[in-house]
Amino acid sequence: MYNAMTYVPAVMFSHFGVYCTDIDRLEDFYMRVLGFAISDAGLVGGGAAKMTFMTRRPREHHQFVLGSGRDINDPTTVNQVGFKAPDLTELRRIHAILENEPEANDVVVVNHGISWSLYFRDAEGIRSVISVETPWYVPQPVCWPLDLSQSDADIMRDTEDKCRTTEGFVMRSDWRAAKKKEYIGDGRLTLEGNPTGNASPDFAAPVFQDRTLLEMRGDEAPRIAMSHVGMAAIDLPALTSFYTDVLGYAITGQGRMPAIGAEPERDYVYLSRDPGEHQQVVLCDGRAADTPSSINQLSLRITTLDELRHMEAILTADDRVKGYRYTCHGNSFSIYFSDPEDNWVELAVESVWYVPAPEGWTLDLSLDNAALIADTEKRVREIPGFLMRADWKAKARDELIALGKLEAEGLVSDVA
Repeated sequence: MYNAMTYVPAVMFSHFGVYCTDIDRLEDFYMRVLGFAISDAGLVGGGAAKMTFMTRRPREHHQFVLGSGRDINDPTTVNQVGFKAPDLTELRRIHAILENEPEANDVVVVNHGISWSLYFRDAEGIRSVISVETPWYVPQPVCWPLDLSQSDADIMRDTEDKCRTTEGFVMRSDWRAAKKKEYIGDGRLTLEGNPTGNASPDFAAPVFQDRTLLEMRGDEAPRIAMSHVGMAAIDLPALTSFYTDVLGYAITGQGRMPAIGAEPERDYVYLSRDPGEHQQVVLCDGRAADTPSSINQLSLRITTLDELRHMEAILTADDRVKGYRYTCHGNSFSIYFSDPEDNWVELAVESVWYVPAPEGWTLDLSLDNAALIADTEKRVREIPGFLMRADWKAKARDELIALGKLEAEGLVSDVA
């Protein structure tokens, strides 16, 4: 088996997708309650299934993807979809909304020392968490009570007292500085690259539809930013090894998390490649061996086509990888592969073009870069709705701002 531990791929977290039973119901929930906009939607698999692409971040055509087809009797294997909020005032406001939202359940607040966190589930049991970061770091997992009826000052004082008496305490700024130095040293820190393709083509001015984003619902959207995702594992040590060995994630914490609401006590592993994020991917135990994965995709941007080919060689030499799909979406050049527990992972090289999703044809990496780019450009120019990606982003940003749905900026390190 190829030993990937000596090579760290140039990837960045991009987006996450889940399978659900009633996609229309969850579309409504994530639009109304969390402020997502539908950027595109359509049928796949010869019309057998629907995919809905949702975003609040113009940088990402989709941050969150819903796919139909999950059996109602299968428990979700999603551990959490994570967001950040700017302050306790906003966390209290969101908590009050969720307490009165009939489609939300298992609403619980806890203090993790590094964050004050609000957990809740949608109607299909998929759990989300909205967190406000604290100025402190303590090794995770930690789970203390949180009383949002207290004043900010009392919560701050109580949390700081607990953190300072916890072994391993440091200021968060010091923890981040140390992680940045570590990640730069071992090549884990990937900087944003340029999209692939001709960024200055001889195209006519863009022709927009009435709206770039298809649908938004609800009133004032919560001030949050998507930050991380979590999955339940059958074999936690083995799955952890795969994500550290092959995808270059560092373990930032691990241990036994006490029960939180309806979520039972579990072993957790926190993974990151970004010093600004304690966790980008969370793995926990508890998935039964006969439970199918409800992860539609964990998507990572990869910087170049050459890097994608390098990873292709690594993946095809690794007997833990179970399957592959090679797809050019027009928006991206993508390899999908199945991790050891049948969770689909996407490595995507972003292109300079936009076409409405879902769209795709077989990606031929045997072509050299120039030929592949030229072939893709020819195809996308013939697809109705084609735009340059930069034009799509600018229009989407204007629409999100106009309707109060733009993601809270400055909370995560990759918002543009």
